[in-house]
Amino acid sequence: MKKSLTSVALISLLTATSAFANEEAAKEEVNYGDPTASFTTVGVSASKDVTQLNGMMGLGSNIFQLDISRNNKSGDLSGRGRYFHVTDGLGYSVDVIGDENNQTVLGGLIYKFQVTDNISIFPMLSAGGTQNKRIGEKDKYDRSGLAQAGVYAMYGFDAGHWLYVNPKTTYHFKDKTFTNQVEVGGGFMLLDNVSVGAKVEYTGEVKNKHGFNMPEDTVTWIQANYYF
Repeated sequence: MKKSLTSVALISLLTATSAFANEEAAKEEVNYGDPTASFTTVGVSASKDVTQLNGMMGLGSNIFQLDISRNNKSGDLSGRGRYFHVTDGLGYSVDVIGDENNQTVLGGLIYKFQVTDNISIFPMLSAGGTQNKRIGEKDKYDRSGLAQAGVYAMYGFDAGHWLYVNPKTTYHFKDKTFTNQVEVGGGFMLLDNVSVGAKVEYTGEVKNKHGFNMPEDTVTWIQANYYF
């Protein structure tokens, strides 16, 4: 009986050790540029006009993100909150973006295609709505439905660094216009739990039926993150 109990104890210990080792190995294999990866981080991003605090908490297949932005000139605050759920490469999300004058809500799907060990492609499709407060008119808004399609393509280096490109287009139903955007960036792992990175966001010119034109815009960001 004692030998049987000893054997069971040894088997249980080996099983637990193996599971822990596998879990740790899985953690080490996470590339922090993967938009479907679950991990926890805090960071800061900065452009010429905006400073942003970034936070993310990964609880298994449930991921929560929060970004708080401050305009460096006016001091105005804006934010973005996102809930993301992913299983077996397929994910869905709810995205809320805005400030006191403009709000946008999007819900969508994302899927991960692992092309090679280093190359991943993530098609994205979302729908939702936006509202913009009219200038000089109290509690009056212009509202529109939105549809957004894009793709995130990433190259993940074996050392954990990453490069990515993320083109997307957004259709505004009310104005019948498209907003075309491209984001290009990457991250470099300074330590196992610290990265620095940069990205460039380009938005094309938008012309609507009311004769209002939004000029093209390019914004460059630098970033730093700490991972738990």
